[in-house]
Amino acid sequence: MYIPVFWKDRIVQFPRRVSVKDVGNGLKEWTPAPGEIERHGTAQSERNFGKMDFGVLENALLVAHCMEGLRIAADQAKDNSGQFFDVTLKNTFRYPASNAEQTVTLPHVLNNLDYEVHTEVKSQDGYIDRIEVYGKALNAFKVKYFGSAKQVKLRLHVVGGMF
Repeated sequence: MYIPVFWKDRIVQFPRRVSVKDVGNGLKEWTPAPGEIERHGTAQSERNFGKMDFGVLENALLVAHCMEGLRIAADQAKDNSGQFFDVTLKNTFRYPASNAEQTVTLPHVLNNLDYEVHTEVKSQDGYIDRIEVYGKALNAFKVKYFGSAKQVKLRLHVVGGMF
């Protein structure tokens, strides 16, 4: 962990005073003449600046690590929000037979098959025994119902499969 250098200024009696010496040909040599030194201050050395470089690197690595965690959390939140669909299934066969089946194409292709499809019945005109989701692929899945209803409107929520 970075241990900060607590820099201290050099304090002198006359901070901006110089002595001027004529060296000839109109040239002058300026030399600092600070007077008495009250406090020497922190040395501008390799050791002190090296600590700062290490601290900057350490902070950059910590920020990168935190950003990776935020990216993963954002991906999981996006994955959990999912995709919603409304589908209408129709059965033209007599009960107990059923041909109420539909292939639902996903607008966003998923990265894996580890996703769930939650179903909600919005409307129905008869009895529904069960709803089945099967044949999952990266870009589509199939849904059907069993029962005596002739028409069923479903709300489908696809969660997961992205990351």
